[in-house]
Amino acid sequence: MSGGETAPARPLRIGLVTPAWPGTATANGIASATAQLAAGLEALGHEVTILALRIDAPTTHPRAIQLPARQMSLAQRLFFRIAPDRAIRQWALARLIGGARLAVARHQIDVLMMEESFGWAAAVRRALSIPVVVTLHGPHWLHRTRPGKPGPGPDARREDWEAAGLQKIDGIISPSRDVLDRTRGEWGLPQVPTAIIGNPVAIPPLAEPAANIPAPHLLFVGRFDRIKGGDVLVEAFARIAAAHPDCRLTFVGPDSGVLMPDGSTRQLAEALSQLPAAARDRVEILGHRSRDEIAEIRRQHPITLITSRYETFGVALIEAMAAGSAVVSTRVGGCAEILREGETGLLVPPEDPAALADACLGLLADPALVSRLGLAARADVAARFAPESVAREVAAFLAPLCR
Repeated sequence: MSGGETAPARPLRIGLVTPAWPGTATANGIASATAQLAAGLEALGHEVTILALRIDAPTTHPRAIQLPARQMSLAQRLFFRIAPDRAIRQWALARLIGGARLAVARHQIDVLMMEESFGWAAAVRRALSIPVVVTLHGPHWLHRTRPGKPGPGPDARREDWEAAGLQKIDGIISPSRDVLDRTRGEWGLPQVPTAIIGNPVAIPPLAEPAANIPAPHLLFVGRFDRIKGGDVLVEAFARIAAAHPDCRLTFVGPDSGVLMPDGSTRQLAEALSQLPAAARDRVEILGHRSRDEIAEIRRQHPITLITSRYETFGVALIEAMAAGSAVVSTRVGGCAEILREGETGLLVPPEDPAALADACLGLLADPALVSRLGLAARADVAARFAPESVAREVAAFLAPLCR
């Protein structure tokens, strides 16, 4: 996160696009980050209007707009059969533009912030008279399963939409230096203001940091897929379980399946079936959980594993740190910028189950180190990523664009 920002001269009226609001029932990093950013901005006196793809729980927010529901016309349904990604994009854009125009008319927003997905922002910007700022939550090209641009098809079209979309907006906020530099190198970026501002995270009051719990319990929160390194996690736990007879693993998140090199997809149940029974019986699968449920689960696990092959930022990482959990993370993307090796967590190479297992076993053998890392991690997150701190940086970046 950068420093030296000054507060804007007047409160801003900011529109925030989010997949879900209030997001409490949606395990989605963008929804969580948006909710915390909104809280931080409002605490500083700014006026926030929410544009939500869906309302996932009761809300009393006075300016929460669910994007207008639109039924596909007969022509769109026919188009969907031919090119579903194009038809869905057109349908989503109609909802976004309708919601954005409503936010301008009803709440006089000064600026709109939205993710880069599908290049939506460029079309929304053309429909509005206010600036649109993109937050780089994870350009699609970063998640390629094979090197090089994909062949003709939905993935290539999405990359083209997103690359073109970034050329037509007024500013870019990236949660990490890594994703900004890589995106600039892949696509080039327009001559617009840019900033590196991390995602905010709630800092809940704790009776005791999770790292102080005297139990050999490991936690993983995320999808079982290739990007999050689900296969690496299972292989590492097989090694950990063989060396530590009491260690347990809790898996929280959906089973999206890991795409294998041969093109097949391996589901979580299949991956676990390859483990010895003694290790398999020590894995608890909780599946999808709400944001509040995940926060409670984090408080019960002294060690958290991040096994991703890539992370734009690492919301799961800072949530674990905020809970006072000791973290072992792969040295990728934003995670490598957030964690300080040996001070606020441990970093290991990606796609290296042996290194991940060794780091975990080292922590399991040293409760004092677990406690020290957890305490330091919580203090670090509170200083750098508390909602009001991040919101102050965002407002300082947006203010000149609004003027």
